[in-house]
Order: sequence, then structure tokens, then C-alpha cells
Amino acid sequence: MREINYPDGRKSSFVKDQDKSIDHRKSINRTDAQKARDKYIKSNMGMQFESEVSKTCDFYREKGLADIYKRPTPIKVVKMSKSHPGMIEEAYFQEKSTTDYVGIYKGKYIDFECKETIHDEVPFHMIREQQFAHLEFIIRLGGYGFFLVSFKTASEVYLLDAKYILAEIKVKKHPGFKRDFFKEHGTLVKRGYNPPYFLLEAIDNTFFL
Repeated sequence: MREINYPDGRKSSFVKDQDKSIDHRKSINRTDAQKARDKYIKSNMGMQFESEVSKTCDFYREKGLADIYKRPTPIKVVKMSKSHPGMIEEAYFQEKSTTDYVGIYKGKYIDFECKETIHDEVPFHMIREQQFAHLEFIIRLGGYGFFLVSFKTASEVYLLDAKYILAEIKVKKHPGFKRDFFKEHGTLVKRGYNPPYFLLEAIDNTFFL
């Protein structure tokens, strides 16, 4: 037992955890508070990132440089509110979503998916099968399909041509794509204030140079 002396003379003690065998990184050993925190982080993961990407797209649209926008999620409305006109009370996703953003830049069709992770990799399961198929289709038609990935802990965002990931998954089933993979094949997207990201510069470096 270890004793603490407070500035006002009070004393308090606590028992130091002697069990070194408990690994709190494992779900089975995590406390309810830790699980709640992880759930909150997961549910909010990517929201701020997408908000900044949307602000970036708005900036470019206002400047007349590109028209890129967030693709609306297709839903089927089941029930509308009687007391609040225009408010949806019940709805469901009508079909599986593909990618997050679409648009046009320098006469080319732009289509990309945003991802954010607190780890040093993008796990394979984060990229859905329909997203692979959709981006492959876009590239085959001559459009520019890519991933915009935020490695939150490293404070780095990379733009990666989707062809690199598509080529890899055809060779073998990947558990995930390390940040080094994005550093090697992708373009580091510079941060700014207005716009939040120099997205068009990264697109130029990836597809137009």
C-alpha cells in the first residue's frame, strides 16, 4: 500500500495493482469505462475528417476549380413525423453505399473513399467489397478512383490511387495495408486552413504529372 500526502495535510492511500498479467489491450480484460470510450471513438471515427474534406470541396467549388461533393446515402423512408413536418421517424438503407465523394476536376470524373484509423494500418475489413468493385469499374471507364486515408495518430493524410490496392488484393487476401504502403505508393496531402486540405494539389501530383 502506498500513501499520498495532500498539501493540506490530509493523507490518502491506494493499493498498487500488482497483477502484471492483465493486458488491457485485449477486449476481454478491458473495463466498462474503457469499452465505452472505445465505442465512442469508433462511432465518431472519421466524422471530423469527412467534415474537413467536405469543407475542402466546398472551397474548391466556390473558387470554380472543381465540383466534388459528398455522395448522399440512399435511404427508403418508411414513416414521417405527423407532429414535425419534414422529419423522418423511420427509414432504412435502400442499398449498399459505394464511395464517399464524387465529382469532376480538369474534365475528369473523380470518385474516392475516405477512411480514418487510429492504427498504423488500414485493416482489410475497413474497405467493403462493393467499394472494391465500384472503384475498379470507375478506373476501367477512365475515371480517377482513389482512397483518401487519415492516419489520425500520425497526423498524416494520404491520397492513394485505388489501382494499387486493387492490384494487391488480386494477388492475395491482405489483413491490412500498412502506413508504409501509403507512403510508398501514395501522395501525402498537405494541411491548410482554407482549404483544410490541399486536395487538388495531391490529385495533380497523383494523376496529372
